[in-house]
Amino acid sequence: MTVLRLALCLLALSSVAVSALTNTQSTWRVAYSTKATLLSNQVMQLFVEQAKVYHIDSYLPFARRIRSLQLGEVDISAGLIKTSERERDIYFLQPPYLTSARYYFVLRSQELLPLERYRDLYAFTIGVKNGAKHFRRFDEDPLIQKLKLNDHSACLNMLSRKRVDVCLVRDVGRHLAQNAPRWRGQFKIAPYQTAYDSEVYFGVSRHSPLYAQRQQLEHLLSELVESGKMAQQIEEFYRVHNIQAP
Repeated sequence: MTVLRLALCLLALSSVAVSALTNTQSTWRVAYSTKATLLSNQVMQLFVEQAKVYHIDSYLPFARRIRSLQLGEVDISAGLIKTSERERDIYFLQPPYLTSARYYFVLRSQELLPLERYRDLYAFTIGVKNGAKHFRRFDEDPLIQKLKLNDHSACLNMLSRKRVDVCLVRDVGRHLAQNAPRWRGQFKIAPYQTAYDSEVYFGVSRHSPLYAQRQQLEHLLSELVESGKMAQQIEEFYRVHNIQAP
């Protein structure tokens, strides 16, 4: 009986949240990554579908997505790590939809220098995603040579051409490096890896009309997480793309 009551309570909360959202006259301006296969796009689509709202979609590079949220040019986006600087203009919906993932370092297969611990990074020029936050020690280390690039594909191209020595990537970037036909056999994954410092969130612009609905949005998000729908979406993403779950 307790389980049944909990299920009915969650269903009621979800219904209230969706009703409150669909009763508004606003249209969501949703910002997606330009890379259609990213997990953030998949979970954003799920959230929009569950909210049952009208929406206008934009496909923007990561740094442009962040800037557009900060300026109120778009309302909502996914795939964001919370920082104090970003919180000035972006509200991060609770709970985070992803709490377990890792960063990987990709090298050319012929690379002879070791990359087995953090201090080994100082020997390399490392390609990173423009506008992205990684792990704090790395981001704040002025002695590491970093080259900002648009995305993982751009970094792997530069790595193939010997314009960078290493690419810092997440799960999808690791999958590309190991399985994309154009780079097959060119790269290897370094023994050194590190977990995310932070959870991954949906972000709502504080300058957007949607900010006033943040409580309803969080009710809906909580229902997706607690019902297991969000976890199913993430697991399906890893399965479809043949990516080992973190």
